[in-house]
Amino acid sequence: MKTKTIVLSTGLAMFSMFFGSGNLVFPLVVGQMSEAHYGIAALGLIFTGVIVPILGMLAMLLFQGSQYDFFVRLGKPATFWFPLLALSIMGPFGVLARCITVAHGSFRLIFENTPLWGFSALACVCIFLLTLKKNRIISLLGSILTPFLLLSLAAIVCLSVSSGESSMSVATEGSAWISFKTGVFQGYQTMDLLAAFFFSAFVINHLKGQKIAQENPKQALFIFLQSSLISAGLLALIYFSLVLMGATYAKDLATVPPQEMLGFIAQKTLGPLAAPVVCATVALACLTTAIVLASLFAEFLRTEVLKNRIPIAGSLAITLGIAFFVSILGFSGVAKIIGPILEVCYPALILLTVLSIFQKLWGWKSVRLPTAIAFGIKLITVAI
Repeated sequence: MKTKTIVLSTGLAMFSMFFGSGNLVFPLVVGQMSEAHYGIAALGLIFTGVIVPILGMLAMLLFQGSQYDFFVRLGKPATFWFPLLALSIMGPFGVLARCITVAHGSFRLIFENTPLWGFSALACVCIFLLTLKKNRIISLLGSILTPFLLLSLAAIVCLSVSSGESSMSVATEGSAWISFKTGVFQGYQTMDLLAAFFFSAFVINHLKGQKIAQENPKQALFIFLQSSLISAGLLALIYFSLVLMGATYAKDLATVPPQEMLGFIAQKTLGPLAAPVVCATVALACLTTAIVLASLFAEFLRTEVLKNRIPIAGSLAITLGIAFFVSILGFSGVAKIIGPILEVCYPALILLTVLSIFQKLWGWKSVRLPTAIAFGIKLITVAI
């Protein structure tokens, strides 16, 4: 396979890993909150939602994709407790439950009287059955839905920005920094740095399987850096477009729940016939993401926590039971659970990522102490 083809395929694989359907929500929120300062707010989002996850994947590449080698430097207990915490907030206590609420938000724009608890219950049953069967429909849906979602998104962005009447307020002095911090914090909410830690093995194995990388290990790093530009460029373009769209419709979105913002704009731009198709696509894409997350947490719960004492069906039932009760709190309720955790942990994880790269490339020694200090300082500032 030619180098250019490897770079392109790897870049698209990285993009697919980081581009989750739930990530369509946060840029719109950033735009709606920042309004005329959407540009500086988008930079904050791109820093924590694009650049930091790419650095996380680079760090994992330098550690050959080994989560154990990466986290053991924080102490052996960290090799169990950190994956448990991370998979919990990526799974039933966070992203998994959030995917269900976002899917419900899109579905409700088609069938507006659908209650959250009823939709969540049905979604959990579907996720349970599809995860157990390991049906190929999941990968098929992903390969079809992602391109369709991107095309739909491009149409919505072009129509909303070109024909929509901007409702953003005039920029005020002193609010630019607040807008930047809003972008940074909403970038935490994507949790793509955590995704880099746990899903990077797929991309790393893809690179290792290429003949050119096997013959010259340094070439793998070069390919990764080129692929990162493709992935980061696509993600940054999408995030900026969504932030701009959120700012354009800022006043209209003031009373719209975050999980319904994209569907609301789709209705205004694409009309009553096309919008339901987009909403259904978003809902299905959320559920396919939820299936992956449910499977990941259930497997960790069964093997690492319960030591294979129950079958996978049992651990999956526990996972989805938790996700159901968390999801009925609604999108904002889920955010209140995971938001403070991310605000405390993310700066330390970013520092850990950067120091890990320094360690592998330039021999930096101290990792555990600076990470602990960063965590402690942020914990104190949040508590105060």
